Amino acid sequence: MPGSVAVKRPGSTPLMQQYYRIKEQHPDTLLLFRMGDFYETFDEDAVEASRLLEIVLTRRSNGSAKDVPLAGFPHHALQTYLPRLIRAGKRVAVCEQLEATPTKGKLVKRGVVEIVTPGVSLHDELLTPEQPRYLAALHWRQERVGLAYVDASTGEFLVSEVGAADLEDVLASIQPAEILIDKAHRDRIAMAGAVTTCLEDWVFTFDYGYETLRTHFATHSLRGFGVEDLKAGIIAAGAALHYLSETQKGSLMHIRRLARAAASDAMTLDPQTRRNLELVASLQAGRTDGTLVEIMDRTLTPMGARMLRSWLTRPLCDAARINNRLEAVDALVGNRPLRESARMLLKKVGDLERLAGRICTGRATPREMVALGTSLAQVPQLQALLQDEDCHLLTELGTGLRPCPRVVGRISQALVEDPPANWKDGGVFRDGFDEQLDDLRLMARSGKEYLVGLQ
Repeated sequence: MPGSVAVKRPGSTPLMQQYYRIKEQHPDTLLLFRMGDFYETFDEDAVEASRLLEIVLTRRSNGSAKDVPLAGFPHHALQTYLPRLIRAGKRVAVCEQLEATPTKGKLVKRGVVEIVTPGVSLHDELLTPEQPRYLAALHWRQERVGLAYVDASTGEFLVSEVGAADLEDVLASIQPAEILIDKAHRDRIAMAGAVTTCLEDWVFTFDYGYETLRTHFATHSLRGFGVEDLKAGIIAAGAALHYLSETQKGSLMHIRRLARAAASDAMTLDPQTRRNLELVASLQAGRTDGTLVEIMDRTLTPMGARMLRSWLTRPLCDAARINNRLEAVDALVGNRPLRESARMLLKKVGDLERLAGRICTGRATPREMVALGTSLAQVPQLQALLQDEDCHLLTELGTGLRPCPRVVGRISQALVEDPPANWKDGGVFRDGFDEQLDDLRLMARSGKEYLVGLQ
């Protein structure tokens, strides 16, 4: 586990005592401690951060206690340095100042607002648009292994059980960035490209896992998800949701469904086969030139790109579903106006899956909100294009689309067409949207005239 346990030092300053308290609560992370315009690291974290980020390692006075190692960077550079720490396999706790002005003579209140890990991140700099970023959890139960995997950025949450002998191949097809296991099985799995994180054994119990899932989804049972018989899978899913809740501080509104991953529907390709076929990676490490996905991918949305990769790496076994896809492809190839009209609409659609995740966790920017409105505005036209087609699958897709006119109207009514990148920059909402905001703007723009009006 990355990170280190802080060692409290008698005689430390009040600031360092606050740091040690917070570090004690997150011992297995590298703690970024916000101090004014900088994120600072101390002690062993500072030594590690200095090495990984290639920043200066210095020292800070600590009252009557011994000076402590210190390394930091400007707060606005977080999105530059954070990905480097995560790619190095670190779990990073981001500690912010929770108040602008402290009570006189007291420290600024601080607290960890997020823990970023290799498998749990909503930061664009750590996400690849055409690839999911899965967090997987495993629970061994005799010769079966419960497997749950979730993409925190989109809310996709799947659970299954596989034979222990097939586990390596299944994980290779999923390519998780982080794998959760209990301490008793810490040596059972090692996968290239994935960080292994051990959780306490009590997290991997059926009662805790079932209750965690039931409480999150606000249901009386899990029967509606079709996973009741997956005892080991439920334990793994509960552990994954527990870990997400701990790292994201409960901001998981966008995870609204648990689905059963039907292993019989798709073919599991072993790593050697995937490599030799050059589906998504070439035989030359780190290259994608000449791969099947590089040749085929003409998708216009990140969601489409992720789905295509999933289809290529987990090909169908069901003949009926294969023929349905082929029928849809044939219909689109034979109807050029339909195909071109659909592509014109899809060009205006953003990454709705990840936009929804950012909105539910309070991270969306004004521009992302406008992008949501623009994307949803294309749904009625796409629906009209598809629902009258003779092809069963295309008609089913059109019927399954759900326009959201109230959301589109509200965004259009509230936000300017070209808003700033950040909410704090102002100028986000249209004049006339909120009477109180209009009054405040009037005071700011013409204070003297406003006072005359009051008189």
